[in-house]
Formats: sequence, C-alpha cells, structure tokens
Amino acid sequence: MANRLAHETSPYLKQHENNPVDWYPWGEEALSRAREEDRPILLSVGYSTCHWCHVMAHESFEDPEIARLMNERFVCIKVDREEMPDLDSIYQQALQLQGEHGGWPLTMFLLPDGTPFFGGTYFPKVDRFGRPGFPRVLVGLSEAYRRDQKGVQQNARQFADGLKKIATHGRGNGQLGERTVDRAASRLCERIDRLQGGFTGAPKFPNPKSLELILRGWRRARRRGDREAPELLEAVTVTLRRMAAGGIFDQLGGGFSRYSTDAAWLVPHFEKMLYDNAQLLTLYAEAHQAAPDPGFVRVLDETVGYLERDLRAPEGGLYTAQDADSEGVEGKYYVWTPAELRDLLGAEMAALVERCYGVREGGNWSDPHGHGPVGASILHAAPAPEGEGEVALLAEARARMLAARYPRVPPITDDKILASSNGLAIAGLAEAGRVLGRPAFVDGARRTAEFVLAHMRDGEGRLYRSWKQGQARRPGTLDDHAYVADGLIALYEATGEARWLEEARRLTALCMELFWSPVERCFYMTAAADPGLIQRPASLHDGAVPSGMSVCIENMVRLGDVAEEFRFLAVAEEALATFHDAAAESPFGFSNLLNALDLFQERPAEIVLVGQPAGVDALARAVAGVYLPNRMIVRSAGSPAMVAPLVEGKDASGQPAAAHVCRDFVCEHPETDPAALAAVLSR
Repeated sequence: MANRLAHETSPYLKQHENNPVDWYPWGEEALSRAREEDRPILLSVGYSTCHWCHVMAHESFEDPEIARLMNERFVCIKVDREEMPDLDSIYQQALQLQGEHGGWPLTMFLLPDGTPFFGGTYFPKVDRFGRPGFPRVLVGLSEAYRRDQKGVQQNARQFADGLKKIATHGRGNGQLGERTVDRAASRLCERIDRLQGGFTGAPKFPNPKSLELILRGWRRARRRGDREAPELLEAVTVTLRRMAAGGIFDQLGGGFSRYSTDAAWLVPHFEKMLYDNAQLLTLYAEAHQAAPDPGFVRVLDETVGYLERDLRAPEGGLYTAQDADSEGVEGKYYVWTPAELRDLLGAEMAALVERCYGVREGGNWSDPHGHGPVGASILHAAPAPEGEGEVALLAEARARMLAARYPRVPPITDDKILASSNGLAIAGLAEAGRVLGRPAFVDGARRTAEFVLAHMRDGEGRLYRSWKQGQARRPGTLDDHAYVADGLIALYEATGEARWLEEARRLTALCMELFWSPVERCFYMTAAADPGLIQRPASLHDGAVPSGMSVCIENMVRLGDVAEEFRFLAVAEEALATFHDAAAESPFGFSNLLNALDLFQERPAEIVLVGQPAGVDALARAVAGVYLPNRMIVRSAGSPAMVAPLVEGKDASGQPAAAHVCRDFVCEHPETDPAALAAVLSR
C-alpha cells in the first residue's frame, strides 16, 4: 500500500512511496502531527541517484520490522535535497556541529518544532562499519526523548546556538585586498597533485570553481610577468587532461561522473550529475582558450553529446542526474571484460581496445564495499593508438561498443528539471559553443533557456525550483535565480539576442529584492516570505556548486557596468567586503567568491561589436579565442535599450566592422582587425 509520497513528483520521493514506512513529505501536516502527539521527528534527506541512500532504503526502510519501529516512535519525513536545498543546508550544518562530515543519506532526529537533537548519515541495519545498527539508534533515541526530556532539550539548545553562530560566521567589514586573489590561487595551486592532477589525496572531485580560480591566478601572474605563471596554468591543464583520460570520464558516451574514489581518476563513483558536467563545459572551454588542446575539444564535444542524448527532456529542459547503479550493481552499465570485447569486435579490434583502454582479464579495479561488478574493467585512456589506421579502427570500435551498451539495463535517470542546474547548463553550453564556434551547442543553451523561462516562472516572474510531469514546484532559491541569470548573460554574449540580457537583469533585480538583506549584508538562500524553517539559511560557501551569493555578485558586476546599474555595483561591493576576510582565510570554501572579487577589481572589459554581420562575426571569433573571463560582449545590432549609453555613437553606418573595447567607463581606439583585437584583449 502506497504511503503519502505517492502524491509527490520527486523521483527520489517516489522511490519510497511503497515503503512500509508512514512517510510524510516536509510540510505542515507532518509538523502538526509531531506537535500534537509530542513525537520526535525522523528526517531522512537524500536524492534519487545517491548510492548509499539506496543501500539504507533496501536494508532498513523496506524492512517491515524496522518500519514498525519508525512508525510507532517517530513522525517520519522524507525530503529530496535537490528540491529543498535550504532545508538540507540547515541540517547538514547541524550534523557538522556534531563532529561528523556531511553527506547523504542525511538522518536527523528533531524536536517537534524542527530543532535537531541528534544526527548521522548512513546507519546500517546491524552494527558494522563502526556504526550502530539503525534499530538500536531508533529505540535509544526514542527512549531518550520519552525519559530524558531535559537532556534532549539541552542537546537541541546546543544545536540551535551553534546554527546561529554559523549563520553569522565570517561576516565583517573587510577591505578588498589587492593581492587576495593572487595569494588564494597560489595556495590552491600548492595542493595540486603534480603527477595525477586534482587536489591531493582521495577521493578526488573535479572542483571546477577552484580550478577556475587557479586559472584566473595564472592570467594575473602572466600579465605581471611572474615566474609562477606557468606553474599555475600547468596545475589546471594537468588536472583536466588526467580527468579526461580517467575512468571518471565516460570514454564511450561522454560526460563525467561525480568523483573518483582513487587518486588516479580511474575508479569513479559512477553517478553523473548535470551540475558537474555543466560547470566542466565552461572550465574546459576556458582552459582551451588559455592552452589550446584538441583533447579539450573532444571532451567538450562528447560531454555535450551526452547531455543532448541522455539528459535532454522532450519539452526542452535537461534532467538532473543519472544513478551509479544498474541492476543493483554500481558501474555495471559501463564496464567491460575481454570476452565481451572479443564477442562484439573480433580479436584484432578487441586487442586494440584492451591496449588503449586498459581492459584486462580479472578487471582493473575492485570495490572495497563489494557493490561493484567482479572481473570487469573501467575504460580509461592508456597508450594512445599508433598511426591513422589504429585511430580509425579505435573510433569504429568505440561506436560499436556504445551502440552495444544501450541495450544493457541503464542507470535510473532523475527526470526532474531543476532551474539551478539548467542555469549552469545554459552557461556551459553557450560558452562552449561560443569558444569552439559550435552553433548546435548555442542552440542547446537557447532551448534550455526557453524552457525554463516558459515553464518555470510564476505570475510575478519568480522562478520555481523544479519541474516534472507538467508541474513546477517549490519557490526558487537564490541559486536558481543567480545561475539562470548567469546562463542568460552567457547566452546573450554568444548570440547578441537582446531578450536574454533583459531577462538576466530582471532575475538579478529579483535576487536583490527577495534574497539580499541590507541589514545583515548577506544573501539568503530563501526569500523572507517563504515557508519558514528553523533558520533562514544564508548563501555562503562554494562547494560542488558555487554559492548563489558568488554567482549573483558576478552577475551584478557584469550588468552593473554594461547597463550602468549602480545599485548592483554597490551591493556587490558590500557583499564582497563582508565576506572578504573569510574568503582570504579559506579560499577552497569561497573559490567562486574570489572569482567574483577578481571580476570586481579588474572590471569587465566591455567589447562592443559594430558593423556588418560578416565583419562582426570575424571579430567575435577573435574574442572567442582569448581567455578573458572578465568581459561583457555587446553587439550593437539589435542591442537592448539597457545598453544604449554604451552603444551610443559607436555604430557608424557603412564603416568597416569594429570592436570598441571599454574598461571602467573609458573606451579605447576601435579595432577593425581580428588579430589586433585578440592582441589587445590578451594584454
């Protein structure tokens, strides 16, 4: 018999609709019952492609006896963290106050008012892995709540006090240091694994915004003539090349997995997230500008191919993620044995694949947790093919292997559409398309933007958080608005279509109206009028995705200069000053805020392209070849009214196409030669 989750649209919640647990979605119905019956709340947070969420579900939530304990002793609430990142943020912080690393599944025990008093992540069915069994936890905590109210309340007060301190941590009135970005980039560079790339140790995550900060540090160092510059660039390029060669990159179908469990990028956690791949499109495109590499082009082509083939919804948006598991086995969909290759390809072609992709008898990896397939190999780029004949043969083998992979049982796709992840994808597709001159990429960004703006806004223009089965749900967070605005700015730069810049300004104005607090001098994740949680979480740290605050600041600086929106610039400066000292102290946790600081301090180079379309296109291609992260590209033809002061007087009819480069409200002599323009922008 289905529980209350049967009425939800979230794929994660739907995975639990037939559990014997009496699950509630988060909402007043569950909270009222907890208050009325004076019951503690068991809050379980996860997402549909989370491997250990699946393990805990199969072990505990599908077990009738454990479900009975949960139902008798708690009000049980299940939350999709991708639908409610604000709630997840609060309780992840609470767990860290307890001295544990955050992660999913998140298992929190709350007072009826929502205040936490104990928490954890994955609990096994029986005592193992150094963790208590879930039934023992359930009984112990429910008995403590019933018999030791004073102790439970004291724990809850400590959590509440700690959350208040976190909410105000790092805020000050710091000055904007001139060398803060340089020092931060150097500190991050020191942590790079010089042999394998990535930040030292394992597991290894892509960390695109931290790598972007190092790349910006390289640009600053190169312009000053610092000897450190080559080292900074190499830290980024080695990382991106090693990732592209490793098992973390799907060598047949394109796209990156969430992270590598080892230091050599060989053994991924096989789930694929839209937000990772979207950000990596931007990073690989920028790295190709800085250090042109055909391998980077291949990654961009194949990653976009993956998004369009496997994540594109018929309605136009992009799905959220794909699971790691197939048929209950992590990675089974992706791995190969020599016997499978010989049966499919024949001896000669199979031998080439085995050599070039590291496939061997007995497999090239093992899963310490016992969830992975036995005796199979993860494809990774080993020795390169030799000569044109082998290159052509390997390309044919890859095509046949990809076609043969599709009939396998695929990983589950989380087919909800998130505004935030789609905003990142708009930016990644538009930027990769602009840099490589791929109109199809830009068209993919355009279709994504059209979907979000048509289907994921309310009557007041505010974005919704998620969409599925024709329903848009939950008020959009700061991340949703900031990421989509950023994507629209990138789409405007790639197309010159005025609509996208106008929509970006509307969304950025909404960010100020809904999420900025002039009193606290910070951006909140949620609007003041949104349904209340125990705390209104601030947008602070950059992690797997950048903070909404940092992206919003970038948008405000770009729009502030190009449209003379001085209110945007004032808020950007105030937010940067408030969190400058915290960012300088912890560059890894504030990487994108430091990217925003770099943008604010240098100010965007405003590149106004005027003249006949053919000439303008040639100039635009020259701009696309230069690594210039701090810029705004404006085409005078069809430009929106908001940039009229910048464009005015620059479009001389009948004259050759020209680029007017303006910095900090001062314009240089117009350039008509693409090579000369590239040289000016490279300075």
